[in-house]
Amino acid sequence: MPLFEYLCLDCRRISEHLVFKEEDFHPYCRRCGSKRVKKLVSRVRVKLSLDTRLERLADPALLSGLDEEDPRSVMKMMQKMGAEFGDELGDEFDEVMEEAQEEVEKELSQGGTGSEEAEGGSGEQD
Repeated sequence: MPLFEYLCLDCRRISEHLVFKEEDFHPYCRRCGSKRVKKLVSRVRVKLSLDTRLERLADPALLSGLDEEDPRSVMKMMQKMGAEFGDELGDEFDEVMEEAQEEVEKELSQGGTGSEEAEGGSGEQD
């Protein structure tokens, strides 16, 4: 099925549309509704079922390098999840990822790794 992507020139988001007859289609931004969009050259990709995407995320190899105490490692895992689910996670996911990235950068600029808080917290052991 032909999927076309359009970049919104107003809000800078990419909208994906399933188009059967291009001559009958009038592209628009799914986020802000603007008709000021530019057609993008997209990579070919295959739409996978939800089950297949969840299976991929459950692969133990994906978690092999995850260090739960290192914010950078957790960010990397979340970015993989975001890439797998794309726009389906919504704008809130993007906002949370941006906030997390800012926190990681702040922590790194202060010379920490992010694990100090976890180690010195309540003193409880798992």
